[in-house]
Amino acid sequence: MTDSHSTMNDDSPERSADASDQLDVLSAVTAALTDVTERIGSVSVREDIDHPVCDRLVGADAIRFVWSGVVDEAGRRVHPLAWAGTDPDALDLDTSSSSPSSTPVESAAAVQEALQTETVVLVESLSETPVSADEAFESGHSVAVVPLADDGRTYGVIVVEADDAVFTSDVTEALRNLGRAVAHGIRSADCSASESNAGQPSTALQRQREAFERIVADIEEYALFRLDASGHVESWNRGAEAIKGYSADEILGSHVRTFYTEADRDRGLPEQLLDEARENGRAEDEGWRVRADGTRFWASVVVNALTDEDGTVRGFAKVTRDMTNRKRRERHLDAVFNSTFQFMGLLDTEGTVLRVNDAALELVEESREEIIGRPAWETPWWQGNDERVASLKDAIERASSGEFVKYEVDIDTTQCDDDRPVTIDFSLTPVYDDDGDVSLVVPEGHDITVRKERARELRREQERLEFVNRVIRHNLLNGLNVVGARADILDDFVDDAGRTHLDTVQNRVDEMTDLVGTMRTFMNVIVEDEQHEFEARSISETVEDCVTAARDDYPDATISVGSIPEISVWADELLDEVVDQLLANAIQHNDTPHPTVTLDVAAGDKTVELRVSDDGPGIPDEEKHKIVDKRIEDLSNPSSGFGLFLVREIVEGYGGDVRIEDNDPEGSTFVVELPRP
Repeated sequence: MTDSHSTMNDDSPERSADASDQLDVLSAVTAALTDVTERIGSVSVREDIDHPVCDRLVGADAIRFVWSGVVDEAGRRVHPLAWAGTDPDALDLDTSSSSPSSTPVESAAAVQEALQTETVVLVESLSETPVSADEAFESGHSVAVVPLADDGRTYGVIVVEADDAVFTSDVTEALRNLGRAVAHGIRSADCSASESNAGQPSTALQRQREAFERIVADIEEYALFRLDASGHVESWNRGAEAIKGYSADEILGSHVRTFYTEADRDRGLPEQLLDEARENGRAEDEGWRVRADGTRFWASVVVNALTDEDGTVRGFAKVTRDMTNRKRRERHLDAVFNSTFQFMGLLDTEGTVLRVNDAALELVEESREEIIGRPAWETPWWQGNDERVASLKDAIERASSGEFVKYEVDIDTTQCDDDRPVTIDFSLTPVYDDDGDVSLVVPEGHDITVRKERARELRREQERLEFVNRVIRHNLLNGLNVVGARADILDDFVDDAGRTHLDTVQNRVDEMTDLVGTMRTFMNVIVEDEQHEFEARSISETVEDCVTAARDDYPDATISVGSIPEISVWADELLDEVVDQLLANAIQHNDTPHPTVTLDVAAGDKTVELRVSDDGPGIPDEEKHKIVDKRIEDLSNPSSGFGLFLVREIVEGYGGDVRIEDNDPEGSTFVVELPRP
């Protein structure tokens, strides 16, 4: 055998399959097992076993076609004996022929491997070279070759063709058990025929029946058992004992009602399921069941009716799977979904809604039942806008290919009284299975309507303030420049009596020009909200430049500089404005004719402290925080406190802090803490 063959055993990779499809196939396998059990001892022709098995297996929606056949002695050709399903083209034969065995099909190497290893082999097609399991599943269409082998003897194969990846290890193991059971049945039929011809007692036949019962009894993953026509337990396997907690001695003869909750018994659910199976041949249910110790488990149940040749129901085959862990995961997932105000859901890769949380439902006032199972673009969130639907379809396709998709979308909802849409920050996240393939898509949405409206209002406010800023920068400043220039001309024409008035005009023009400069800086920091590029700036160079300028502007003041280390802070060009404003504040608000101001810098591990101390009147403790925390509406006069307000805004933009301390022996110290790069 080449490495391209794929033998399904305990080491084979587990495949993701729809749980309902998987249970459906397992139910069909169980029904086939039951048929073989019932027929042991009553048939002497192999076809009486092959035909019912094929018919039972194609009862599962996920199975397209089934056939059973024998292999010639050379192991090169397989002769079909029985088949059933909707895809007869899978066998290159005439299905209307009364002698199917006369129309052989070519055998694949997979058939030989299945017989030699007595394990189920997966291929893409028997007419082609076998491929790996990964490739077979990716094709969306797989074939399982089930060996019919018993005690070293082979009786052929059963070939099962399925639409989707239902061949998980659980399913293939069940098919392997079915193959063993069919082989037992064929051998029993041969024994029955030979013993009947020889007139011998059926001791060998009895051994075959007992061996078959052991096959079913050894299956542990599922509760597989048989009920009589009235619903009483007739057989019990190891899986049933493990799941339900009853031994065979304890449960045989008990009614199926034993496994149901008191509430379900009161409403007659057990009888309803049996009646449904009698009428339709099959019944399915999910719900809580009760173990022998009284604990509950979440069960997925399939009941198949067993009928005789006249169609009379003579019993039921029941398959129960413990789905408690899955139910627990679903409840946890629901809790996560519904514990957030974000809109969340779950889609398959085709865009069908599998789950949706309460927040999303409240947005459109729809019930969960009306949403689940519909394509996402047909739900109320997206209907009514072709462009919106097209964008969603494209986004789902991209997410299903592994891309994280995010965009903003306007949703029409019932919550808007003014017919305005809700703006959603929407994303689609792909979810991968164990094989690295996208199996689900998680849509998430966050309502950003208020944020978007606030942003629009801020833009409008910014536009208005920008207009004011332009008036200040151009009209007002240009006007002050004209007034200042004309005042300088008048200096040669006024007499001593008018000199005082001219000086007042020139001083006020200078003050207003300085104020306009400060306002321009303020507009850059606050109004225009410019994103300044921060960088490492030398604190010593900044202090040196600002102190030199202040000494020229305030010749009567004494400005001394302490120890300034060669160190940088995280800031921008507005750092000069911070130092300038602190120096001006220390000098202008000093009540002495010759103010003294001292600058010091202390470096820490993560920050740098700039300390500007004066010898003025000081600031009372109750006023310190008011000065630092002053808001813009508290600035009744821009010339009073505006500079310190500007300092705080700039420093906080750097991620720093401003505080006021007492200076010893008198005066105040303004401390600015700046981050280090």
